[in-house]
Amino acid sequence: MAKFLANLLKPYIPLFILAFLGSLLESGALAGLAYIIKNVVDDVFVAKDFKSLIFILIVLVIIAVSKQIGFFLKNYIYPLIIYKVLKNLREKIFDKLLNAQPSFLLKLDYGDIISRATNDIERFGQILSMFGTNIVTEVFVITGIVFILIYRDWKLFLIFLFAIPLLALALNYFGEKRKKYSQKLQESMADYTQILNQVITGFELIKLFNKGIFQKIFSKINNQLYKRQKKNTFYETVYLGSVELIAYTATAGIIFYGGYRIIKGELTAGDFFSFLGGVLILVNSLQTLQRGAVQLKALSPVIDRIQLLLNLPEEKEEGIEFKGLKDKIEYKDVSLKIGENQILKDINLTIKKGEKVGIVGLTGSGKSTLVKLIPALIKDFDGKLFIDSYDVRQYNVSSLRKYIGMISQDVFIFNDTLKNNLLIAKPNATDEELIEALKKAKADFVFKLEKGLDTVLGERGSRLSGGERQRISIARLFLKNPDIIIIDEGTSALDVETEEYVMEEIRKEFSDRTIIMITHRLKILDIAEKVVVMENGRIIEEGTKEQLIKEKGVFYKFCSLSS
Repeated sequence: MAKFLANLLKPYIPLFILAFLGSLLESGALAGLAYIIKNVVDDVFVAKDFKSLIFILIVLVIIAVSKQIGFFLKNYIYPLIIYKVLKNLREKIFDKLLNAQPSFLLKLDYGDIISRATNDIERFGQILSMFGTNIVTEVFVITGIVFILIYRDWKLFLIFLFAIPLLALALNYFGEKRKKYSQKLQESMADYTQILNQVITGFELIKLFNKGIFQKIFSKINNQLYKRQKKNTFYETVYLGSVELIAYTATAGIIFYGGYRIIKGELTAGDFFSFLGGVLILVNSLQTLQRGAVQLKALSPVIDRIQLLLNLPEEKEEGIEFKGLKDKIEYKDVSLKIGENQILKDINLTIKKGEKVGIVGLTGSGKSTLVKLIPALIKDFDGKLFIDSYDVRQYNVSSLRKYIGMISQDVFIFNDTLKNNLLIAKPNATDEELIEALKKAKADFVFKLEKGLDTVLGERGSRLSGGERQRISIARLFLKNPDIIIIDEGTSALDVETEEYVMEEIRKEFSDRTIIMITHRLKILDIAEKVVVMENGRIIEEGTKEQLIKEKGVFYKFCSLSS
């Protein structure tokens, strides 16, 4: 944890020095207040010396100004450092998510990822803010006050020392409890974020089915969150109460013994009130310091959760640069197992440059997984997948994906303008090029939008129908103009007429490109030169559409059912 914090805070050492000076000024002022109490009591109230009164007032003004300067430096500069650290952390996590290995990222719960990137970072900032220069200030204050207390009367100070072991025991016990429930609380926050994410993204499905099950799940998660919040706050409150009880018991002992010595004439009233004032400041500083120590215990599990995101395995920008398909794509004995599920088994398939290939099969037969290997979205498979002379895993992924275009049934639309949703395919495209691509995708509806290309499409394209979202995806394909085109049910939400129009545009625009089509609509296969039939992760038939129909196998049954 210390190394993690040091690396985050290292760039801001100059700002830390300013905040440190602020802490020093503030703590010095507080120690000075405790010190001059003796002069106020003995020289002003008892001796009634007017010159001493004027001098003390000047000193008080100097102390007050020094304290406020220190207060400003500490309470402005230190939060500024925290904001810079959080900004840097968010950038690092976002960068990690963008560059994470897809196969690893898909194993994580999206709600948990969001919680770690939001709730945990916010909690991290809160704890650092509470801990930070306040703790530095209190360390200085405690050091200065202890010196003054010993200087004033070491015998009285011995009474206070008896409280230290009890304070340490309270810190150790309640600190561990705080650490435990802080971790559980962050886990509950992750569950809460996840269920909200699921309900919001799947609200249409929930509306159509029984929402009672979601209410039960939410109620369980919410109750658990409440209980952990309650436990967390309970242990913190009881800890702070026990510290106050111990501290004020020690203070009562000091008042009794000090009062006894004043009565006997062994101690002046000024010495005693200076000592007592110092003790009260010391008690407050010790509370703040120990509260910070308890918070520090809670910081560890939060950092652990953040570090999972910071340590996500990244796709490395290394390997052979891909410059476009020259010859063929060839699967050789490719198999893929995820957990106990055999997704692909002994796949051997060759797709020549410029060839149009259709892939059919029942749901769950492995079709989508098969094509996801080509842009290296999945790498942990057995066997070899050659693109020209090299295995797909030997290529630099950015250069490879630059030449691959993929449209699928589930189209992702950003909550941004139509224009920005298209520019991800070609960042330097002109408005004319965007409009031309939309026309080819038969996305005529966009020309009726109130702000045209500048219309915001809503979360996940909420303002659009399924077919409209697919046409945006197809327009992206025309803009990217890729070498290898993968259509994974990418026209399934279109009506027959629009689908035929779009497929004809794709055929004309990409006549010399390699096109791989996954579809349940066999009419689309009219442009396919080869059809591949999959079942249970295997290729069971392969040939032209006419050949497979003549053989009267599985593909023939598909054709019979669809006719």
